[in-house]
Parts: sequence; structure tokens; C-alpha cells
Amino acid sequence: QTQHRDSTIPSECQVPMPTFRCFIRGEHFPGVLAGVSAPIGFYTTRFVAAPSASDAEATALNLLRQAPEFELVRPEDRTMDAKVYFEQIEEVSMEPDREHPQGFAFFPMDT
Repeated sequence: QTQHRDSTIPSECQVPMPTFRCFIRGEHFPGVLAGVSAPIGFYTTRFVAAPSASDAEATALNLLRQAPEFELVRPEDRTMDAKVYFEQIEEVSMEPDREHPQGFAFFPMDT
């Protein structure tokens, strides 16, 4: 995630936006996401630049909604039981050249 800067303010006066690591748990999602028929859950982590932890949560949720994996779910397979929980949101220092995987760890809901 790149840090956003206001181009109207000289760069030497801009303060970098904090980066947050959001550890997310999803429950009761359609199994098609993991190639199974039963409902599943998942864990994922998203790193986002945001002015606050609450803004980081909103940004990470939007990124999650745009994840290509969720395009696999047909509208008729979606469920109202699906929920997302932010288990941890913490400010972290970013290493500029480090990549952060955006994948999912799926698990069956009956465990």
C-alpha cells in the first residue's frame, strides 16, 4: 500500500500517513471460495495507510470486498450469515520495499 500525500503541501512539510496491520476473520462464507460445498471461514491480513485505526478498518474492509476471490461467489450463493471480524488493528512501521501477501487461509466452519 502506498502512502498518500497531499500534492498541495510541499513534500518537506508532509507527514507520512501511519500504516496499520489489520488481522481479519471471516465466518460463514460460501464454500465456493475454497472449492468446497460447506460454509467456510477465513483469516487474512491487510496492510493499509490510514490516519486512524477506525479509518484503517474501513479501508481494509473495502479492500476485502474488492478481492478477486469474492468474484467467484455468485449472487445466489451469498448468505446473510457471512460476517467479518477485525481481531486486531495495530499501527506498524513499514519497510518500503517489502511485499505483503494478500491471500486467505480458509477453514471449515464446523471446526
